Amino acid sequence: MTDASAQEKDYYDRVTQADVTPLWKLPPMPAEPRPSIVPYLWRWDTVVPLIDEAGRMDQTLNTGGERRALILANPGIQRPLFGTTPSISAAIQMIKPGETANAHRHSAVAIRFILRGSGATTVVEGERVIMEEGDLVLTPQMTWHDHTNPKAQNIYWLDALDVPLTMYLNAYFHEPYYENVQPVIVPENYTANRLGKGLLRNVYNPPEERALSLIYKWKDTYDALLGVTEEDISPFDGAYFEYTNPLDGGHTLPGMSCFIQRLRPGEQTSAHRHTTSTVYHAYRGQGTTIINGERMDWRTGDTFALPSWAWHEHANGSDSEEAVLFSVSDLPVLENLDLYREEDRL
Repeated sequence: MTDASAQEKDYYDRVTQADVTPLWKLPPMPAEPRPSIVPYLWRWDTVVPLIDEAGRMDQTLNTGGERRALILANPGIQRPLFGTTPSISAAIQMIKPGETANAHRHSAVAIRFILRGSGATTVVEGERVIMEEGDLVLTPQMTWHDHTNPKAQNIYWLDALDVPLTMYLNAYFHEPYYENVQPVIVPENYTANRLGKGLLRNVYNPPEERALSLIYKWKDTYDALLGVTEEDISPFDGAYFEYTNPLDGGHTLPGMSCFIQRLRPGEQTSAHRHTTSTVYHAYRGQGTTIINGERMDWRTGDTFALPSWAWHEHANGSDSEEAVLFSVSDLPVLENLDLYREEDRL
């Protein structure tokens, strides 16, 4: 070894011991995002039998996360970390007849999109709402919430939380309630009545919190999807709506925003890409999404992940039936950091 190479080795040994990294030794910075997660699809026919089996087992409730839910873990995220995307953890949750998911709260925001079964209730900050298929229910940060299924059939929904993001930022808090359920302290439909369904607002006692405990009813959502005209149709997403916050018209929640889109029979969208990562759920119909040139066929009940900055386009696989996709993305985070970017091929 020459004196120069010995000196260099000694230098880099001391650099390592000092826990610093020479910038000049790192690979060149990429010209565009290179997401670690992969496009991936979880079949309803695969996931639901597994969660039904969990319902026949002991010790699947009141331990750990206190919920019977199967997280849709993207293969591109190395264990023990988990997530459907780098910022969102989605799961399929099931509550059996007569069960209660105990009350707790956490700093991660959460949404529930009801997939199968109606009549379960959730209580958020003392307000009970009845959940039906197609409804979207919000659980803002640090709000007490519990769920009960008084019906005779299992209830299934899609959960989505920004747990990976809050964990990465070391900002995750979790707290159990001192009883299994919280008391109902406000009348039914209290929030909706104060908001006038988003069109009106109580002047004397307006809601002050931006992150409200809201439920978006499927009937109202579907009416909006059907009411669009040809000029309202997005070339990239068909009839496309965001679940907005009625106080300011902003995104659904600070860490995540939710969307619903309808593809008409035989509709084919154009390709685009954006810096948000997205979780899609096929609520109705069947179709295909092409992600970076790879075909992904989906049908009712399937859920799939779209990485950031991936070219994608959708096609309805039926000439006679509609297709409806629900989705949740980290758009509010990207916009607040001024990192949102979109590109298309029109």
